[in-house]
Amino acid sequence: MKLGLFLATLIGLAGASHISGAADASWAAVGALENGMSTSCGGGTVSTGPEWTSPAYGQVDIKGNTLTFKSTSAIRNHSFTVDLKALQPDGSGKVVGIDKDNREFYLTFEPGSGARIFHMTYRYKACRRVYTPKA
Repeated sequence: MKLGLFLATLIGLAGASHISGAADASWAAVGALENGMSTSCGGGTVSTGPEWTSPAYGQVDIKGNTLTFKSTSAIRNHSFTVDLKALQPDGSGKVVGIDKDNREFYLTFEPGSGARIFHMTYRYKACRRVYTPKA
């Protein structure tokens, strides 16, 4: 009986590692202001530069617990990498990233996995960007 339980546990763990590998995904995406172009982003006190208001076209890659957005945009500050470990088991939640200028930003996810919409906000800006899978 104990051997059967041990084997069932071992098989279950092997299956779980396979499931986590299945969460890896890649897709083309575009990030843009949620409510269109704005230099104040709905009353924010920090004005935005062209690196924030321009759309960011690129590639999202999820490998394990790491999400990378590699921008193909000519404007700087669009690429980023974040650790997804803080997400809930259903894929929802908020993660914190640090950009190349040492500023905190946040990505927010609804439940799900793979190619999907996520949102980005900065600590000191009222702007909110939406990253949408590109068909």
